[in-house]
Amino acid sequence: MTFQSRIQRASSYQSVAKESRVLAANPYELVAVLFEELRDTLNLMIESARRNDDARMFQYRAKSLAILSGLDESLNFEVAGELAQTLHIIYTEAAKRIQSETRESLIERVESAREMIHEIEKAWAAIAIPN
Repeated sequence: MTFQSRIQRASSYQSVAKESRVLAANPYELVAVLFEELRDTLNLMIESARRNDDARMFQYRAKSLAILSGLDESLNFEVAGELAQTLHIIYTEAAKRIQSETRESLIERVESAREMIHEIEKAWAAIAIPN
């Protein structure tokens, strides 16, 4: 088995594991999965930018923005009120930072967006709903 085929097989196993996790998740866990996926995707975007791999960097940017949009669209302003408004502002700011056009500031701005999201992810994990 070649190195490339091992990588593809490992990627397939990870994909199946993630799909299984999502299918079995409650709404709280789905949001946790989105935060995790966003963090991982931002890390990949930063790595791609450092390697000057623009194709992958733009791919990860698009995926990150889609996840942020999904998180933003799931906010319930009627129930969560001010908290939902605050999260909306944070998600909007993170999206702006991710869309930075200059390579010099891109990595720094994406890292700062990742830190913003990580703080929300930690808070979300702290209010874990027991199964």
